Amino acid sequence: MTKENFLTVRWNNLLSLGVGFPTLIYVVVAFSTSIWSGRGGLIGLSIFGALF
Repeated sequence: MTKENFLTVRWNNLLSLGVGFPTLIYVVVAFSTSIWSGRGGLIGLSIFGALF
Protein backbone atom coordinates (compact mmCIF):
# COMPACT_ATOMS: atom_id res chain seq x y z
CA MET A 1 0.00 0.00 0.00
CA THR A 2 1.46 3.33 -1.03
CA LYS A 3 1.28 6.56 0.91
CA GLU A 4 -1.23 8.02 -1.54
CA ASN A 5 -3.58 5.05 -1.14
CA PHE A 6 -3.35 5.11 2.65
CA LEU A 7 -3.93 8.83 3.19
CA THR A 8 -7.41 9.11 1.71
CA VAL A 9 -10.65 10.57 2.97
CA ARG A 10 -12.06 7.07 3.41
CA TRP A 11 -9.20 5.96 5.66
CA ASN A 12 -9.40 9.19 7.62
CA ASN A 13 -13.11 8.65 8.24
CA LEU A 14 -12.58 5.03 9.29
CA LEU A 15 -9.83 5.95 11.72
CA SER A 16 -11.92 8.77 13.17
CA LEU A 17 -14.88 6.45 13.69
CA GLY A 18 -12.64 3.77 15.15
CA VAL A 19 -11.33 6.11 17.81
CA GLY A 20 -14.44 8.29 18.19
CA PHE A 21 -17.02 5.62 18.99
CA PRO A 22 -15.13 4.06 21.92
CA THR A 23 -14.47 7.53 23.31
CA LEU A 24 -18.12 8.52 23.00
CA ILE A 25 -19.24 5.28 24.66
CA TYR A 26 -16.74 5.82 27.49
CA VAL A 27 -17.93 9.38 28.12
CA VAL A 28 -21.60 8.33 28.13
CA VAL A 29 -20.90 5.49 30.55
CA ALA A 30 -18.70 7.68 32.75
CA PHE A 31 -21.34 10.39 33.06
CA SER A 32 -24.19 7.94 33.66
CA THR A 33 -22.41 5.93 36.37
CA SER A 34 -20.11 6.67 39.28
CA ILE A 35 -16.96 6.04 37.23
CA TRP A 36 -16.63 9.78 36.63
CA SER A 37 -16.23 10.65 40.31
CA GLY A 38 -13.14 8.48 40.75
CA ARG A 39 -9.58 9.18 39.76
CA GLY A 40 -9.60 6.23 37.36
CA GLY A 41 -12.40 7.80 35.33
CA LEU A 42 -10.41 10.95 34.73
CA ILE A 43 -7.30 8.97 33.87
CA GLY A 44 -9.28 6.96 31.32
CA LEU A 45 -10.69 10.10 29.77
CA SER A 46 -7.25 11.67 29.53
CA ILE A 47 -5.95 8.56 27.73
CA PHE A 48 -8.76 8.81 25.18
CA GLY A 49 -8.06 12.55 24.84
CA ALA A 50 -4.40 11.84 24.10
CA LEU A 51 -5.43 9.64 21.17
CA PHE A 52 -7.00 12.59 19.43
